[in-house]
Amino acid sequence: MDNNIFINNKFNNELNNRINNGLNNKLNDEFNNRNNNGLNNKLNDEFNNRNNNGFNNKFNNELSNKFNNKFNNEFKNKFNNEFKQYFKITLGAFLMSVALIIYFNELGIVVGGVTGVAVILNNTLDIPMWFVNTAVNIPLFIIGYKTFDKQTFIKTVYGTGMLSFFLAVLPDVNLRTDSFPVNVVLGAFFMGSGLGLILSSDASSGGVDMLSTMISRKIRYITIPELMLFIDGIIIVCAISFFGIVKGIYAVIALVIETGISDNIIKGFKRSKLIYIISASHRELADYIVNTLERGVTYINIVGGYTNENRKMIMCVVTGRELVKIKQVIGRIDTKSICFISDVSESFGEGFTKLT
Repeated sequence: MDNNIFINNKFNNELNNRINNGLNNKLNDEFNNRNNNGLNNKLNDEFNNRNNNGFNNKFNNELSNKFNNKFNNEFKNKFNNEFKQYFKITLGAFLMSVALIIYFNELGIVVGGVTGVAVILNNTLDIPMWFVNTAVNIPLFIIGYKTFDKQTFIKTVYGTGMLSFFLAVLPDVNLRTDSFPVNVVLGAFFMGSGLGLILSSDASSGGVDMLSTMISRKIRYITIPELMLFIDGIIIVCAISFFGIVKGIYAVIALVIETGISDNIIKGFKRSKLIYIISASHRELADYIVNTLERGVTYINIVGGYTNENRKMIMCVVTGRELVKIKQVIGRIDTKSICFISDVSESFGEGFTKLT
């Protein structure tokens, strides 16, 4: 019996030890697993946070750099464009002042507008031209403020102010020749050049320029120089009574020259030619234009009204010199080609004038 008790006790002790060891091992394993999981989770969280922060910082830096570069480029382009426009307005006002002080005022030539009125009053009543130009434009500024957008109005005020400034400070340097007609042409050249520079900057020197610009915005098919020609013509007729019929005729000639020059500056001197070519050898002609002249061509599908045949017509824009070469090649390749040629006032884009 004692032996049984001893065996039972030994068995129970061993069983308890195993159970305790198993429980402890299980608890230790669970404790270790929790610690390891917690540590791993902490490490993973820290790793993920660092990655996320690094990615976010990199993304934010890239976004910030792109935004800053875009903003700087836009600001730089806008500043350069504004600077060019105000420079053109200033130069235009200077050239107009040269025409008025050195030529028209001394010759008694009235080409219309507020400046023409200023020439009349300066020669008859000795009133300074800059004063007349400033005083007459004040009511037009009031009207123009409601008609023009803010930028155009500011440029117009600046142009008028610069014209009055140069009329006040420029001396009468004798750059005139002994020929009256030559002096008239020179005055018209300076006047037209200055006026064209100002108008091409979406501005005005005030007076009839402003009035013509306002009317042109309402009547789109009439250009500003054409309106000015009409209004200035009326003023010239009125000025004949002061300076005589001969100077009135010279004033008309000067006005025509002035209008032609300013109109060319506004529309651009870099004229191009638009050519349409219908030819059975359209592929060969297109290859010559593309590969030799390095100009783009466009195919237009057409149908002959008489033959009812499907054909291709070439359309391209080229310079005057290139047009001569194309005509020579057409004469050499296909004398039966049909060509249509028209003028293009100005061309923008690759190979032509850069649009700014």
